[in-house]
Amino acid sequence: MKTLPQMFIEQMQNRLGEEWESFLQSYHISPYAGLRVNTLKKSVKAWKEIAPMELSPIPWTQDGFYIDPSLRPGKHPYYHAGFYYIQEPSAMAPVELLEPQDGDYVLDLCAAPGGKSVQIASRIGQNGVLVTNDIHPDRTKALVRNMELYGVTRAIVLNEEPARIADAFPQWFDRVLVDAPCSGEGMFRKDPDMVRAWEREPVTAYAAMQQDILDSAAKLVAPGGRLVYSTCTFSPEENEASIARFLTKYPDFRVRTIELKHGMEAGRPEWARACMEEQGWVAAEEAIEATAGTIRLWPHRVNGEGHYVAVLEREGERPARSVASLHQPDVDVDAIRKLSHVSSRPKQKGKGKQTHKSDSRKDQMVKLPKGIRRPEQEYVDTYAEWSKQQLVNNRCELNACIGNYAYDCPLPVERLLKLKVARPGLFLGTLKNGRFEPSHALALALQPSDMLRTLPLKLEQQEVIAYLRGDTLTVDPDRLCTASDLSVKDRKGYVMITLENCPLGFGKWVDGILKNEYPAAWRWIT
Repeated sequence: MKTLPQMFIEQMQNRLGEEWESFLQSYHISPYAGLRVNTLKKSVKAWKEIAPMELSPIPWTQDGFYIDPSLRPGKHPYYHAGFYYIQEPSAMAPVELLEPQDGDYVLDLCAAPGGKSVQIASRIGQNGVLVTNDIHPDRTKALVRNMELYGVTRAIVLNEEPARIADAFPQWFDRVLVDAPCSGEGMFRKDPDMVRAWEREPVTAYAAMQQDILDSAAKLVAPGGRLVYSTCTFSPEENEASIARFLTKYPDFRVRTIELKHGMEAGRPEWARACMEEQGWVAAEEAIEATAGTIRLWPHRVNGEGHYVAVLEREGERPARSVASLHQPDVDVDAIRKLSHVSSRPKQKGKGKQTHKSDSRKDQMVKLPKGIRRPEQEYVDTYAEWSKQQLVNNRCELNACIGNYAYDCPLPVERLLKLKVARPGLFLGTLKNGRFEPSHALALALQPSDMLRTLPLKLEQQEVIAYLRGDTLTVDPDRLCTASDLSVKDRKGYVMITLENCPLGFGKWVDGILKNEYPAAWRWIT
């Protein structure tokens, strides 16, 4: 059994009463392991047909499954293809209750490492927009990687404070998820580090942080929109009490009562009331009682770790989207347009005219505008030419740049000017010396049918692991699949390597040799 802090034991004994023994016995059971099918790549039906492990459905989600905890699903080629996300089962519940719809504009405010963001992205279709954020730069790196690995195309990744996002997007999102930083009591069985962290930091410190985050979240939700608040802790200071205080401060929000099923338990207003008295906090009695409509997932009641979820809805009608509403009103759009005319070529010393001959060394030294901007026309043309040569269907648009990095941004760039942007959209590739070099993110976002040439691999072939290791492959041209004239088989250029008709990445074809373009940081390590 995991060693639990004495103060935690005393608190839970007092709160749970007769249920304490059942709760305590749950710590003798190994944590449950789960994975969620990435339906951006595979349908649940298609995944079941190829799954290399036994699957048991997680009842509160449509695409999640329990798996044997002794397995290593992160060491399988299907993981590298982005077919599934490894996720604790209870952690799948908040997005199910958020209920993002096709076309929704959704914000995941405390998103890293990104499991819930991937889950959201699979629901909003090609007309929705996901803004996913984490305040910690190191955690944002994991968030970016997961957006790329799972083929998410309609997402912007921020590294910002919630208050600054609220200033940029007032009452703008149809759905907002706050999976709040918390004391992590619900993870004690799974992660011993959470016990040590709990002993260092009082739950009231987390409760104060959560109130600040919720203040920003309230400003971000559009009229008629939905805010889901979740934690992985048992502490009522961070759960029912946080919601009661929020409802008191923001009376235009109400609790949407969650149906109790699959072992879920209703929130505990009496615990919130006790917190108010103990901490000297203030909340309306009506707000306290409303927390009965929230839910708790307990490790002795469900096959998962401890979680808390509240669904809050804002009064009013959801506004219709318009092109004008996408633009930020206090930004000089004309000034932004001028950025698209800034040349990336150097000027001749002492003259005002641009050089017309390419000089690769000088091109590399060009100082491009800092921050996000609209792309120069020559960048757009270079990407279009690459697409014409390598693709049969170009589903992406180069509409934003940071330095010489090219992106497909799902919003006008002026929306992001005042924010710290980690990724303004799908990372298409790099533009330098008059050529376009595609990114691994682009490979994973495309369909095999988009590419002029593909190399299908099968799971049992040693080449799958060889490719994931970064090895160069020797391939007979007859093995390449082409979407048009057979003469393109021997032409130099990019080939998409596929597994189960989904992309693994790019290779560069030259005279029977496939140079590996799989990122060094992602490579298979035995």
